[in-house]
Amino acid sequence: MEQLANERRKWDEEKAIVEKLAASAGPIVNLNVGGETMSTSRTTLILVEGSLLATVFSGKWEEKLIKDANGSIFLDYNPVLFKFLLNQLRTWSEPSIKRVFRLPVASEQSFLELIRLLKFDERFIDRGQNNITSAATLLQSEQRVERFGTISSSAIRLTDNSRTCENTVDSQWAHVFGILNYSTGIHRIRLKLDKGTASILIGICSQNKPPTGPLFYDKPTTHGWFIHGYVVKNGQGPHSGWPQVSLGDILELLVNCNERWLSILNERSRAQNSMEVNIA
Repeated sequence: MEQLANERRKWDEEKAIVEKLAASAGPIVNLNVGGETMSTSRTTLILVEGSLLATVFSGKWEEKLIKDANGSIFLDYNPVLFKFLLNQLRTWSEPSIKRVFRLPVASEQSFLELIRLLKFDERFIDRGQNNITSAATLLQSEQRVERFGTISSSAIRLTDNSRTCENTVDSQWAHVFGILNYSTGIHRIRLKLDKGTASILIGICSQNKPPTGPLFYDKPTTHGWFIHGYVVKNGQGPHSGWPQVSLGDILELLVNCNERWLSILNERSRAQNSMEVNIA
């Protein structure tokens, strides 16, 4: 009798699982995404309210969508990225699954562009540590304590009492200023490169004519060094002559206001470079 009861319990559990799957799946939708065919349930496509997929596949507009010779609905998106997105949506029906998109390695920016194009809310984008594309930390080197302050984009995140600056969106230009101004004397500012790409520039600009817009490095008052070795003077460049920086390196930026001179030192490799600065 006990064995029969266990078998009955197991059968009931399996039946409940199958019925749940059948109820949640909904009608099958056949897609042709960028030339690659794939199928999924309507429930998966309309799972996230407010997204473009939820609107398009709500049942109101499908007759107006383009279909291929086999009757599959055609979507002109990158099939690899769309499949990566679809596989994540398939798991979101489970209450225990956190609704946050993982980003594909080496295609983070393209995937972010796709989910924004499909009008998924920004709350579904993971802003955690794994998505930080570049980061630097200010280290105290003199009595005046420098901190990061004004940022140009929501992609920039300040942590550790504004000592650490993190860029959370790959391939998006942004800049952040320190809170202090330097007009007289000699000042040393030390930064540690925690994580980064070739497109990080460390330098100065005029407080009277600060750079605006995403491409800050080509403005006339910008002077500094990209970590991959290029030098920018008066917004002109890039010029070569500065050894590439490695992750974990500590860089000392020396601002000599008295002699209008700017230099940088890599404390690990002892590589250094300097330039004359003439800005107001």
